[in-house]
Amino acid sequence: MSSQGNEPTTPISESPLTPLEKLQLMVPGFRGYKVKDLIRQDDFLVRKAVTQLLEEARGIIEANEATIAQSNPFDPAIQQYEALLSELRKLISEVFNAPLGDSGMHDRFKVYPEDLERLVEYDLKLITTAKNILDLAKSGASPLNILNMVREARSYAYERQKLLMPEKLRT
Repeated sequence: MSSQGNEPTTPISESPLTPLEKLQLMVPGFRGYKVKDLIRQDDFLVRKAVTQLLEEARGIIEANEATIAQSNPFDPAIQQYEALLSELRKLISEVFNAPLGDSGMHDRFKVYPEDLERLVEYDLKLITTAKNILDLAKSGASPLNILNMVREARSYAYERQKLLMPEKLRT
């Protein structure tokens, strides 16, 4: 009889992953804003990953709403779903259409390393929150619970976008 099944597996490293390492695992091709010429590309990859998660969640939420509407078209939950879907569509639009991906704004002002570190932290918060929204949608959570998560994600998206603006314009 082999004792392989009884031996505890030990991780390669005991140290926790940094936000940058977590993001690199979650977003294929992400380099962490390390190369100035690739800032736009990394920004696009993060925004694309977030919008894909949110679009999948939107589809599930719409299906959940349709199921309720079929059985009871006057169910008050339908209004909650409509409010949630409206906020979710705004978030998807704001993340996907954020200006940095194509504008070259970073060429007009200096992006400081500490801002890039904070950007990675907001990226991780945003993508983690988008994943949580998707998980809540899959689990059939109440529209109000998901709406709170969408609002949280919008605040991360807003703060993230401010980091990509000249410091004088951040208010």
